[in-house]
Amino acid sequence: MVKFIRELHGDLEVVYVGQLCLSWEFLQWQYEKAFELWESDPYGIRSYNEVADEFQQFQVLMQRFVENERFQGPRVENYVKNRCVMRNLLQVPVIRGDNLKEKKKARRKGKDAYAITSDILVEILEESIRIIWRFIRADKNANSTIACRKTRREELQDSDVKLLTEVQTDLLKKERKLKDTLRGGNCILKRFQKHEDEGSDHLYFFSQVDMKLVSRVLNMSSITTEQLVWCHNKLSKIHFVNRKIRVDPSFLLFPC
Repeated sequence: MVKFIRELHGDLEVVYVGQLCLSWEFLQWQYEKAFELWESDPYGIRSYNEVADEFQQFQVLMQRFVENERFQGPRVENYVKNRCVMRNLLQVPVIRGDNLKEKKKARRKGKDAYAITSDILVEILEESIRIIWRFIRADKNANSTIACRKTRREELQDSDVKLLTEVQTDLLKKERKLKDTLRGGNCILKRFQKHEDEGSDHLYFFSQVDMKLVSRVLNMSSITTEQLVWCHNKLSKIHFVNRKIRVDPSFLLFPC
């Protein structure tokens, strides 16, 4: 019975971590798409009222989860329980413009003057990114100090133990480089959080989130070769050259 419960928890943990990683990947992609829409529509002709409402709901569900978490028990069990009630938890909306029917409906309700244009949509996406960052950071098992469980090491093949060690070393090395690049603080992260992002500053923030997710994967109760490879590939996209960061574009699906 104990073994069954442990295996069930492991399966649920994979579902949770997989959804978290997928949501972050997709949210980044949607953020880039919002910027492209902004650049292609400088006069704000198109509106995005419906999807803006969906993103605000996306934010509310994550905020509510984090606010209530201390009363709800461990993260994985809490996520599973809440997902049964809040089906859209961690489900990133797909950006799309309002259709003609929606525009007419908004006009009848007198909301046409409050149309969500592409520039406002970018701000909504940035707020979504800030909130999912708080959601990830609130996960106690996403801490940057990696505590490898002895039992898990014993379950791994020799080649996987070697890969695990390499990933851990690379993660700690890049965390230090990120801190050094930021000169001992989180100034760039705070600038992004305060909507003062400039140039490539968002790459530092996104890399910080990526490293948190790698830490979360490494701290799972069990880990597969494919998941270790995912961690390795995720970190290999982050480069530091002359105190500057470069991130190779990618969309890495977490292997469940």
